[in-house]
Amino acid sequence: VTMTHSEGLKTTFNQLFAMLSRVSPPASGVPRALCCMTTQRRSFAAQPVTMTHSEAFVETLVAHKVDTVFGIVGSAFMDALDLFPAAGIRFISVQHEQNSAHMADGFARVSGKHGVVIGQNGPGVTNSLTGILAANYAHSPVLFVTPDSSSTTKGLGGFQECNQLGLFEKAVKHQVQVHHPHRMAELTARALDLAMNDNGPTQLNIPRDYFYGEAPHTIHGPRTFEPAAGGPVSLDAAFDLLRTAKNPVLLCGGGVVLSEGVPAAVAFAERLQIPVATTYLHNDAFPKSHPLYLGPLGYLGWKGAMKAVSEADLVLAVGSRLNPFGTLPQYGFDYWPQNATLVQVDVDPKRFQTIFV
Repeated sequence: VTMTHSEGLKTTFNQLFAMLSRVSPPASGVPRALCCMTTQRRSFAAQPVTMTHSEAFVETLVAHKVDTVFGIVGSAFMDALDLFPAAGIRFISVQHEQNSAHMADGFARVSGKHGVVIGQNGPGVTNSLTGILAANYAHSPVLFVTPDSSSTTKGLGGFQECNQLGLFEKAVKHQVQVHHPHRMAELTARALDLAMNDNGPTQLNIPRDYFYGEAPHTIHGPRTFEPAAGGPVSLDAAFDLLRTAKNPVLLCGGGVVLSEGVPAAVAFAERLQIPVATTYLHNDAFPKSHPLYLGPLGYLGWKGAMKAVSEADLVLAVGSRLNPFGTLPQYGFDYWPQNATLVQVDVDPKRFQTIFV
């Protein structure tokens, strides 16, 4: 690829990375970013207001623009549930808690807002395990509210008691335990912020007796992080590698879709006139009718895409963790180039250097 307008191409390159640094639509009000530049917190109650702990929980949901909650009615959170209609929160009841977790995941993916799921302590929340794992791998901002056994009987084998934090430790990105009912609003807001800003399900574990009683609470809205595409050193290094590459390939993953970055990816590919492949299950990350599109890579993928990648000297992978379904041999063809340079753009830096190649 011969680049004659270096500065113009660099602008296009930076625009692509800036688009891909956001993994929720701008309308959601809470952009998620590769790295945090500044933070702001809007206060809905600058001074503490005396209210019940259930009211503090619900008011915090409202402050974070939560209007839908999925689950099954249970005695563990009945006091808060009674407040939902007046707060404008729609409670969607399901037949099984696994359904509610999957629905919250899907809601978050489509809307860019929090998907909130709640269930009865013990077997109610454990039924949600599969759906929460799916949300984790999909980078969905799900708030998983797990009412727990009463703090006054914890450890005595009370009603449906189990180690809920231990069971979900590896299934969620973050866990927040409400240690005292007076911290209900504070810790609910923290869990909501973690789910949105770190792009994954966060468990909010609340002893069931903490929904009752009252205290002064301060209600805070969401933290807003300024999105950034990456540091100037990394961007310059990636651009220089692209500028000198002879056979680059653009590989688009699910993050391109979540960031609404498909138009930026198209503009980038057209400017450089480089072929484009998509990762497993993310065919929507690039227009199928576009002449530069080669098809999906990996499991049940297209051989043309695999051949182009096998001949690449640079693979620019954006919005993908590069899992085994998109990197291991297929049709007897070990297509991943062993000597190519990899430039990876992903919202989760923990995914770097974990590539199955």
